[in-house]
Amino acid sequence: MAEETEALEASWQPMSTSQDEVIFRRFESGDADDVWHLHRAASEDGGARGPEGAWEDDLRNIGEVYIRSGGDFLLAHIGSRLVAMGGLKPVDADVAQLTRMRVDPAFRRRGFGRRLLRELESRAVAAGFKRIVLDTTMIQLGAQRLYETADYVRRREGTLHGYAVIFYEKRMAVEGEALHLSK
Repeated sequence: MAEETEALEASWQPMSTSQDEVIFRRFESGDADDVWHLHRAASEDGGARGPEGAWEDDLRNIGEVYIRSGGDFLLAHIGSRLVAMGGLKPVDADVAQLTRMRVDPAFRRRGFGRRLLRELESRAVAAGFKRIVLDTTMIQLGAQRLYETADYVRRREGTLHGYAVIFYEKRMAVEGEALHLSK
C-alpha cells in the first residue's frame, strides 16, 4: 500500500489551467497592449481579422467607451497571462451590447469563454440592463454555439464592417426588485 501511494504521489502533476486559477478583473490602462494582442491573435485565428481600422477604435479607448459610459470590460487571467476578455457597452438605459469576446487560441474549449460570458451577464444584471445584444460572424461557429447554449436568440442576419454576421439577443426577467437572467 505504501508503495502504491508513493507511486501515485510521484506521478501526480498539478493542472496548469485549473478553473480556480482564473482571475476575472476589470480592465486597467496598463492592460492596453495585452488586450490589443489578444484581440488580433484571436480574431486572426477565428478568421475574422480584417485590416486595422476605425471599427477597432473602441479598443484604443476602453476606459471611455466601456467603463465610464456605464458598461464594463473584463479580463480573465491565469497568472500573468491574459486568456480571455470581453466588454459590455450601454446601448441605452435598458440594453447593453456584449462585444469583444476573445479567448486566446491556446486556451479555447476549456470553458473560459463561458465563464467570462456568465461574469459579464452578472455585471449587466447588477447594472440594471434588461437585455443584452451582440453580434458574431457567420464563420465563428464556436461563438455561435456558446451564445445559443447560453440562451441567446438569433434575431437576424446582416453585414457589419464587411462581414456576414448574426445578431443575437438575451432578455432579462424582472422579478420584484431583483433582475435575473431569463432562460
